[in-house]
Amino acid sequence: MRMAGVLAVALCAAACGGVAGDGSGGDDDGSGDGSGDGSGTSDAGGDGTCVAPDVLILLDRTQSMHRRPDGSVPTLDTLDESKWSIAIGAIENLTGTLDGTIRFGLALFPRDPGGDLCVTLAERVGGTEATNPDCQAGEVVTEPADATGAAIASALDPDSTLLCNTTPIGAGLETAAEELARVREPDRPQFVLFVGDGKDTCDDSAVIDAAQALARDGVHTYVVSFDGSGEGIDRSMLNDMACAGQTATGFPAGCTPDADGDYTAADPAGPALYLQAENAAELDDVLDNISTELCCGCVE
Repeated sequence: MRMAGVLAVALCAAACGGVAGDGSGGDDDGSGDGSGDGSGTSDAGGDGTCVAPDVLILLDRTQSMHRRPDGSVPTLDTLDESKWSIAIGAIENLTGTLDGTIRFGLALFPRDPGGDLCVTLAERVGGTEATNPDCQAGEVVTEPADATGAAIASALDPDSTLLCNTTPIGAGLETAAEELARVREPDRPQFVLFVGDGKDTCDDSAVIDAAQALARDGVHTYVVSFDGSGEGIDRSMLNDMACAGQTATGFPAGCTPDADGDYTAADPAGPALYLQAENAAELDDVLDNISTELCCGCVE
């Protein structure tokens, strides 16, 4: 099974009362098959039905998203080849496809403070850099709720949704945690689906602390790294993040708990425990497979 299937099985298994993999371990390219089959159904609704989960997509809007997945810079005539354009298209497809079965929300990090401090994709490709304050929190643009596909599509536009400076992944996770706590309902599963292309440039420890805190609240964080160049990827941080979020490939294999039950990677520099997408097709695979494997009978 390709890595897309791993994400879908892990999400489905967790949402429907199963286990996100049973210790099969991940391959170096993140394509470990995870052995959970997502066949269980949750009785959280009290009548054997599956309760549609809250899934808050946490999207990296930092300036490096202006590049192509291979690290090169597109031209003004080929902006649709940028990671920013590709990620937006994939997310819009995902949320539109599952609009009636998953309560999607969307958060971007860092937040846009206004005042033209962040920049458009075309401006960044043209050489203009964002000047927003460093290491700001994220912002929720669409709260998790029923039928949010149209709202998310309206909020995301590769031409006008701005790119900002620095990569505060930890602060973004904290924003996600606050939002999910605000909308939490009894017996409704909640998840963060992180999509980013690099490493935290503010505070690595805050990333792991935030993912662990989410997990203690029952919120698992799925980590999708979208980059084909490998230049900006922090494998150790992403492995720790996947373990902290309790979604690492084959979890809990490859992860080590501390005395408080919080997880980090047993070998942070080892094989990738997070999910990797190195081009547009792979990102589509990661997200599209959710539509066939995530629901677990949640269709109304």
